[in-house]
Amino acid sequence: MIEKRCVGSFFTNSYIVSNDKGECVIIDPGFSYKEVSEYIKRKYTPKAILLTHGHADHIDGIQYFMDLPIYIHKLDEEVMYDPYDSVYDMVGRVSPFSKGMLDIRLVKNGDVINLIGYDFKVLHTPGHTHGSVCYQMEDNVFTGDTLFNLSIGRTDFSTGDISKMIESLKKIINEYPDSYNIYPGHNDISTIGYEKKYNPYVVEYVMNKK
Repeated sequence: MIEKRCVGSFFTNSYIVSNDKGECVIIDPGFSYKEVSEYIKRKYTPKAILLTHGHADHIDGIQYFMDLPIYIHKLDEEVMYDPYDSVYDMVGRVSPFSKGMLDIRLVKNGDVINLIGYDFKVLHTPGHTHGSVCYQMEDNVFTGDTLFNLSIGRTDFSTGDISKMIESLKKIINEYPDSYNIYPGHNDISTIGYEKKYNPYVVEYVMNKK
């Protein structure tokens, strides 16, 4: 089962993926996560956290699960600890994390991580940050701040790159069938097929239609 929780002033989507044994994986625990963390601990046994990238609004809730393994792309591990790159400075907050505090597990493109009976396949999708990734679980893709419903993630942060974002959009569209669901870091849940038809960035830069 996949549960979506929209949290914090950035309206970040965090996801809880659970199995029938009451175990769960948390994807992108963001700001204002205390209430969600309490719910998770009451209902589930959390086993791991998957991060699509290292920005503050996707990682801040880790502080409520400091004993869990944290999966992140190797290029975004340093982003987590840098107050500028992680945008903690921008939002006027101090990062609760420093190097050595967390059980970091580095991922790379093509890795398959087996957690709570599910395989999560890593697709490296730089553009929003240089270590952004998507995680595919069955016919569901957690796209972070790369592909949104009818939009895409910003590329004007410190490690963003519009040309890499376009290449990553092409990679996503070519990698997954139209029927696959996308669970983005912001905005509504969608499908690959819907974005191919109606997302203006995908239509212009990937499908080459104007």
